[in-house]
Amino acid sequence: MGTVYFVNGFLEAGKTTFIKELIGRESFRISGKTLILLCEEGDLEYEEKELEDSDSILEVINEEEDFNEENIMEIEKKYRPERVIVEYNGMWDRKNLELPWYWDDIMEIAVFDASTFKLYSDNMRPLLAEQVRQAELVIFYKADEVRDRLASYMRNIKAINNRAAFVFRGKEGDIILDPDENLPYDINGDALELDEEGFAVACMDSLERYELYEGKKVHFKACVYKMKDGSDLEFVAGRKIMTCCEADLTFLGIICGYPKAYELENREWVEIYGIMRVRFDDILHRDIPVCRITELKKIAPPDNEIITLI
Repeated sequence: MGTVYFVNGFLEAGKTTFIKELIGRESFRISGKTLILLCEEGDLEYEEKELEDSDSILEVINEEEDFNEENIMEIEKKYRPERVIVEYNGMWDRKNLELPWYWDDIMEIAVFDASTFKLYSDNMRPLLAEQVRQAELVIFYKADEVRDRLASYMRNIKAINNRAAFVFRGKEGDIILDPDENLPYDINGDALELDEEGFAVACMDSLERYELYEGKKVHFKACVYKMKDGSDLEFVAGRKIMTCCEADLTFLGIICGYPKAYELENREWVEIYGIMRVRFDDILHRDIPVCRITELKKIAPPDNEIITLI
């Protein structure tokens, strides 16, 4: 079995559009049949000619209980495809999938309509989180309608899955997004005032683009997490991030250098003023951002200790 393309997303997000584009590419028209397992039928349909031209077969699976290992294997036995494309139903539970044991090359793609993304993230957050958790590629259609929100959407998804690549599509074609757009702080300024959203964003962004943070003054509030190695000179200033529900928490933090770290209690809250520096980490074998604390105050915990994203 070749690559299995697992395409997930809500109804009318653009899944069929993406798959039609995929099978229509010359580079995709390679030897062997392509089996498309359609689990949700929207307004856009597959035309017989495009299926014939791309040597593709369409099989519809309408019921969630029928999307199981035994049924899929029977369908494959019937057609003996070289590759499979799954157009999954975004309302079905992604956690309990039964997939054929030999599907060892699965590329997951999450597709969203950018103009309705906030509506789904507000009302169906757990389902949305499962759609992006293992996605290698996240595609937004109609991105030009909400361009001012795209950077925020991208960062929020990265809090769940920092491996995902992004494509933003608008009416005029691909949109190239500048990740500096709409950051919750001025990355070009000398001092970064980090509120809750800013802290979460800075934790993620500084790991990827650490060179931009070198020498920046920072101010934020966080919880103390003592180092496992018992270091008296460093600790992690962190926050718990809720990505979909209270049962699904992610931890984000910044390593802080502080000469009096031994005086701090684990899990106490502090207000930090510091300067970001970059250093090489022998364990990770890469440069990482570190905050060198210039001033620290112990404070009371905030009313809500958890930061909510998406």
